[in-house]
Amino acid sequence: MKKIEQNSLYWALLRISVIPIVLLVLAITALCTKSLADSIGQEAQKGLEDLSSTILMMYDDLYPGDYHVTEDGDGTALLKGEHQISEEFFIIDKVKENTGTDVTLFYGDIRILTTILDEQGGRMTGTKVDAVVARDVLESGEEAFYASVLIDNRKYFAYYAPLFNSDGSCVGMIFVGKPSEYVDGLIWHAIMPLLILAAAVILFAGFFTMRFSGKLVGAIRKIEEFLEKVASGNLRAELDYNVLMRNDELGGMGKHAVSMQKSLRELIEQDLLTKLYNRRCGEKMLAQMQSEYEKKGVPFCVALGDVDYFKKVNDTYGHECGDIVLMHIAGKLREHMRGRGFAARWGGEEFLLVFQNYDLERTVKSVEELMTEIRRCGIDYQNEKGIRITMTFGIVEGSNEKIDHILRGVDAKLYLGKNQGRDRVVY
Repeated sequence: MKKIEQNSLYWALLRISVIPIVLLVLAITALCTKSLADSIGQEAQKGLEDLSSTILMMYDDLYPGDYHVTEDGDGTALLKGEHQISEEFFIIDKVKENTGTDVTLFYGDIRILTTILDEQGGRMTGTKVDAVVARDVLESGEEAFYASVLIDNRKYFAYYAPLFNSDGSCVGMIFVGKPSEYVDGLIWHAIMPLLILAAAVILFAGFFTMRFSGKLVGAIRKIEEFLEKVASGNLRAELDYNVLMRNDELGGMGKHAVSMQKSLRELIEQDLLTKLYNRRCGEKMLAQMQSEYEKKGVPFCVALGDVDYFKKVNDTYGHECGDIVLMHIAGKLREHMRGRGFAARWGGEEFLLVFQNYDLERTVKSVEELMTEIRRCGIDYQNEKGIRITMTFGIVEGSNEKIDHILRGVDAKLYLGKNQGRDRVVY
């Protein structure tokens, strides 16, 4: 039965994962395709604009002067300055040969020079431009771009720009364009790799989703194993890091499971008021440090501290104030011992500090710094501001002697410090 349920979840995950992936890939593909098409269109438009400017500059360089027409025996002739250009196609033919771009020069709305051929193979000179183009360019005197303009039943990707004489009058226009199928071919050539990639992503979506589903089921099993260890009393068990790093419900379940484990450990190992380790846990961790000393030679030092005149604080301000003082001190100890070792509430107003990988000199210096921090911080309670607190510490260097002997030694140092006037370190 268990196997059937796992398979049901597994295939359900495949279904709910593959469909969104396919939709996402299609949406991204459509968006990228449009973006590529727009980009290629913009580049093509910019190329046509530049080409038209180049052609006009060539005519200006070769034939200075304004555009005008004359009537002769053969009909209407287009002149630029004093030179007739009606029958000189070499400039636009060369452009067509080198770039594949068709070019037309209009006088008014009539084609005078063009590379566009009709169905019989003759140049389409003497024909009129589309009325829409004439209105957009000739009447407004503004350039215009068309993604699809029909010329002799063939669609063009076209750019039109007005021609101006020196007096500012618009006398005609220039057309540069490429057949739409050519630009469409460029677009398809650009998006084809994207379409192939999209197809590959869709084809392999099932495979990747299967792997994802397997990892999902694996994470569930790891959470189950972790909870089994905690239930059996192993409060130091660790949940797989990859489960905790998940940003989904399983990651949340894992974090809650670890939080539950931490709460259980706090109930057993922590002091309820100060949130430091309790005495039982402190003794256990001290024994572990001594074991490290015996096996690897890692030095350690033990300090026992007592809040000076704590009874006076309770008598003067009340036990609630005393609790606030203890929590304040505990916070300072916890912050100071981070990266140095650990702190535990030893009983009442006494606190045990164990420094790992510290010799006696370094420990004394660290404790003196801690005492200075405590002296500087006043505690506010109700109407009382800046209640000053000091502590007395005894310190002994760790050894392989019995734990009880080490603790009696540090307790004797603390007792000596209190008899000598408190607010001091004895070592």
